Amino acid sequence: MNDAASSSPEPRSTDTDAPLAYWTRPIVVAGFVCVLMAIKLVMAGTTELIRDEAYYSLWALHPLQASYFDHPPAVAWFIKAGYALLGPSELAARLPAVLSVGLVSLAVFRTAMLVFGDRRIAAYSVYAFNLTPGAMLGLLVITPDAPSMLFWMLSIWSAAELLRSNDGRWWLVFGLFAGLGLAAKYTGLFLGAGVVLWLLFDRRNRHWFTSPWLYAGGAVALAIFAPVIAWNLNNSLSSFEFQFGRSARGLQWFDWTDTKHLPEFLAGQIALLLPGLFIMGAAAHWRFARHRSERGNRGFALLIWTGIPALVYFITFSLHSVTQGNWTWPLYAQWSIVGAWAIYAWKPDWAWLRTIQRWTRRAQVPVGALVAAVIFAQAQFQPVRLPFADQTLTMHGWTEVASNIETERRRAGIGTILARGYGLYGYLETYGRFAGHGYRVLPLDEFHRYGFVDLPASDDAVDWPVLVAVHVSGTEPPTGPPAAIANANPPAQWFTRIVRPAADGAPASAIDLYRLERPETPLFGSD
Repeated sequence: MNDAASSSPEPRSTDTDAPLAYWTRPIVVAGFVCVLMAIKLVMAGTTELIRDEAYYSLWALHPLQASYFDHPPAVAWFIKAGYALLGPSELAARLPAVLSVGLVSLAVFRTAMLVFGDRRIAAYSVYAFNLTPGAMLGLLVITPDAPSMLFWMLSIWSAAELLRSNDGRWWLVFGLFAGLGLAAKYTGLFLGAGVVLWLLFDRRNRHWFTSPWLYAGGAVALAIFAPVIAWNLNNSLSSFEFQFGRSARGLQWFDWTDTKHLPEFLAGQIALLLPGLFIMGAAAHWRFARHRSERGNRGFALLIWTGIPALVYFITFSLHSVTQGNWTWPLYAQWSIVGAWAIYAWKPDWAWLRTIQRWTRRAQVPVGALVAAVIFAQAQFQPVRLPFADQTLTMHGWTEVASNIETERRRAGIGTILARGYGLYGYLETYGRFAGHGYRVLPLDEFHRYGFVDLPASDDAVDWPVLVAVHVSGTEPPTGPPAAIANANPPAQWFTRIVRPAADGAPASAIDLYRLERPETPLFGSD
């Protein structure tokens, strides 16, 4: 059904009649994606969960909620689906993220063809996107970034189909994926703002404001997101406050002289996109801003405008606070498409930019493959101890930790473990359930995170004594019980230390265990 007359999309981009290079053939692109997915499946099943994955696994190991303190619920849906298919395991938890590689790649290829009609751009976009470190990690480990990246790109694809067909029913599809994106991360709000800009800044799009299909699509998105809103209304807006409050808190100490975070943010994006794609994508945005002819391409404008609100927000945020590199990952797929356009369809006037263009065309994919191999080798074998925080160090040893805790708690005749910190709580309960161990894990602190857990109403519901677990570096001596029980009466007693091994068997960290009798001051239900 066509809704309101509109001119058809612009003529497609260059060289569609030229003989196709082998690497641009759909079967070759599909083969690349399948090989990559196979490699990721091996990685997913042979490494253990990072801290946040173990925490999100808790969400799926308990009855699903409409939302959570930290994020909306989509990551729990993904993990729950994997567990339903394969049973609880690392591979099952990560399976939906790995399978998303295929869907995102298909959406990237199709969108690039709809917008530019150039198979080189479409194929290169798929290769470049999948071999960015951001996509390598974001569509392997299971965090909210995985569903966010998937649903964001599917939303962009559905908008490109709308543009190509002028069929208003595509707004329903867009609303579906945009709503699911909001159920993944609140970053999806920026996508909605970007679509409004796309409609406003091109008069050929404005007719949609009078179309019922646009508002029907918005209603679909709102209906999907409504349970998250209702959950927040019933929980003192805690999730909204946690996520959106960071911006307000940062503005309270906004200091124009403190510029260190912006260079850190840009350096992180260069590392996660790789320098060539970062520069060419930025050049494409500059070209769009400077030249009316490029702004006249409605498909190109779609790719630019839908990313602008998020980019402006993250850059502004970085002027006063640390901006995490993964926050921009949902934009990487469309950034790869506009970067591929800048590489294959644009002839820059500047020699230095032509040099970068040429080297990016040649080097982005092989360098990305090399970086991916290094990342995977480090995660699998940990041949190098890096001088900075290395998430791969947490990807081994937790199965052994859970087994040793089971042995120690049986030896002590204790059935309950109290864990300090959400990460350790996630690890101990997740790996205890993976192996079918008999211990019960409860949090020692941060109770605001655990609305999805049936916590004891009082200390009467706890089987005393308990073991209190504290995660330490593995080289420091025991520092005593954590603050939550430091003044317990009777006092907590040192019990034992369990060492967590790295991939090579060397100590990576340790879990200190303290024995705690029922304290006089209640731990649970004291509010």
